[in-house]
Amino acid sequence: MTLPHARYIVLQHEGVWKINLDNRYYGPFPTQALAVDSATGTARQASEAGYPASVLLMQGAQFETLWTSVAD
Repeated sequence: MTLPHARYIVLQHEGVWKINLDNRYYGPFPTQALAVDSATGTARQASEAGYPASVLLMQGAQFETLWTSVAD
């Protein structure tokens, strides 16, 4: 059985930086960098537990992959 892909999306929400995972928001974080660091640390833990995981930065309607455990 394949585990679901954990996608940690870093974005500005209601004027602050947050992480969205499965339509739930975590944070707020005072800076984008702190949100990215938190998301990346958690994504690495998910990956070590066997989940495919990625950290994405959402700016407008665009997504940039910042870290992933998934091979191309």
